[in-house]
Amino acid sequence: MSMSYEQVVCVLEEFSELKRKESTQNRATYYYPNSPIRRQNVLQELYLTGNGYLYVGYLPEYHDRMDKNKLINIKKFSQHEFKSVLEKVLQSYRTTSKG
Repeated sequence: MSMSYEQVVCVLEEFSELKRKESTQNRATYYYPNSPIRRQNVLQELYLTGNGYLYVGYLPEYHDRMDKNKLINIKKFSQHEFKSVLEKVLQSYRTTSKG
């Protein structure tokens, strides 16, 4: 079952290190301003439908599911799955030395 916009935002707000930036057409981006690597974007194009794209470029277990920009669609994630992958993404930012 896919998450609602409110459910996605609820999970994202559990991570105080993430900041929200409003984008065009009622979309939002979440980024990690104190990222130890050059990359800061974590979640792109969060729509009011609850759909968005999570950067998983440093997580080899998702390489078969990511697009050419190393993003994965969160549309079919449960809240638990989304939180788990988001934790892995943030950890990958902390442990990756390349930008």
